[in-house]
Amino acid sequence: MVSGETPPSGGNNQPMEAIMECHICQATEELTTYGEIHLCPDCRDEHLKQCSDCGEYFIDNENDYVIDWEGDIYCESCRENLSFCERCEEYSDCNDFVHIVDLDEYWCDSCAESHAYHCDSCGDWTSENHGDSDTTLCRGCFESDYYTCDDCGELVHSSDAMSDDDGTYCRSCYESNHSNDIHNYGYEPCLNFQCADDENDEKPLPYLGFELEAGGVSISERNDIAETISDGEETFYLKEDGSIPDYGFELVSHPITLKRHKELDWEIILKEMSTSGMKSHDLGESGCGLHVHVSRNYLTSYKWLLIDWFISKYQDKFEIIARRKETHWARFKKSNGLPVKDVYGKSNGTRYQAVNFENRNTVEFRLFRGTLNFSTFMATLEVVDALVHWARQLSISDILASKDAFRNFTDYLRSNSLYENAVNYLNDKELI
Repeated sequence: MVSGETPPSGGNNQPMEAIMECHICQATEELTTYGEIHLCPDCRDEHLKQCSDCGEYFIDNENDYVIDWEGDIYCESCRENLSFCERCEEYSDCNDFVHIVDLDEYWCDSCAESHAYHCDSCGDWTSENHGDSDTTLCRGCFESDYYTCDDCGELVHSSDAMSDDDGTYCRSCYESNHSNDIHNYGYEPCLNFQCADDENDEKPLPYLGFELEAGGVSISERNDIAETISDGEETFYLKEDGSIPDYGFELVSHPITLKRHKELDWEIILKEMSTSGMKSHDLGESGCGLHVHVSRNYLTSYKWLLIDWFISKYQDKFEIIARRKETHWARFKKSNGLPVKDVYGKSNGTRYQAVNFENRNTVEFRLFRGTLNFSTFMATLEVVDALVHWARQLSISDILASKDAFRNFTDYLRSNSLYENAVNYLNDKELI
């Protein structure tokens, strides 16, 4: 229309209606009206939306609408009545949401039913089940009211749990499997150092503490044996040890001098274990061990190096004494061309050595096979005690002069009446 012209009039002098255009593409043909919106067929199919709640029509790029998990469309006004699921990231009716307590999130019913758990104790929803297949628990209820049995691993309510210093158990496991006399592997009591009356003035003393592994019986038999031999932990205590075949325990002595060991009832204790069906030597070369600890401060570093070197140099003879070949539990050291001081008598990062220097206060002799034979057991203690006493009074020049260090050691054994069992044992093995 040219400026200043009067618009043409329709019939009866009425103004002509304005020409309608598509709301989006401005087309003028085949328009359909939706409220105040006029659309051609193509724009209608692509851009027209109808709110499933209020029924109003709107253009998708002019309205901040949402589509819920069922495919229903909600306009900008009606979407305020919906909630957003933080798991599936879909919108749903506000009444269909639950609070996931451990995540502090709100999930739709569908996600909660499929991926969350309803605590049987408090009724809260949680993303993880801290109970078992029969009992659903949130973390809070599990930690406050439940335990996992340290024997069978089953869930047990605090009202049915049995506890002691070593753990917590269901009633059945505690009554059938557990012994108050057998502690867990990590048990460390206050040590009771003991010596004979005539040793009180000698300082320092070479205290010997042993770990004797034995097994091969049922749980109930093991518990009965433990109860029978227990002395209230005056001279020894018992521990679990997962490396022992079948069921058994590790008998651990307090630090006691050899003279005092000879005054104690080890023969009676070992006989009781043996006659009750327990085995040690007979469970195989790597089945059970007899480890002997010696006070580290009894010898200088140089003398410990000397012992370590001596045992490795005469590995063939010490394998006979130990009643077993080298095992992965007790490796003999090899110099492999390195200086002696760089190999022997020192920590090397693993305790699985014939002579172990990983402990702060003791040196551990791990090469010996377990035994319940009293004379063999006592011979083992005597050999270790003789080694440290022999090394204490020995010099490298003594070894060089003798030209046979092992013969020098066995001569020392035979010169001391305290080592009668060791001398007889080495005689039987044709090592003397």
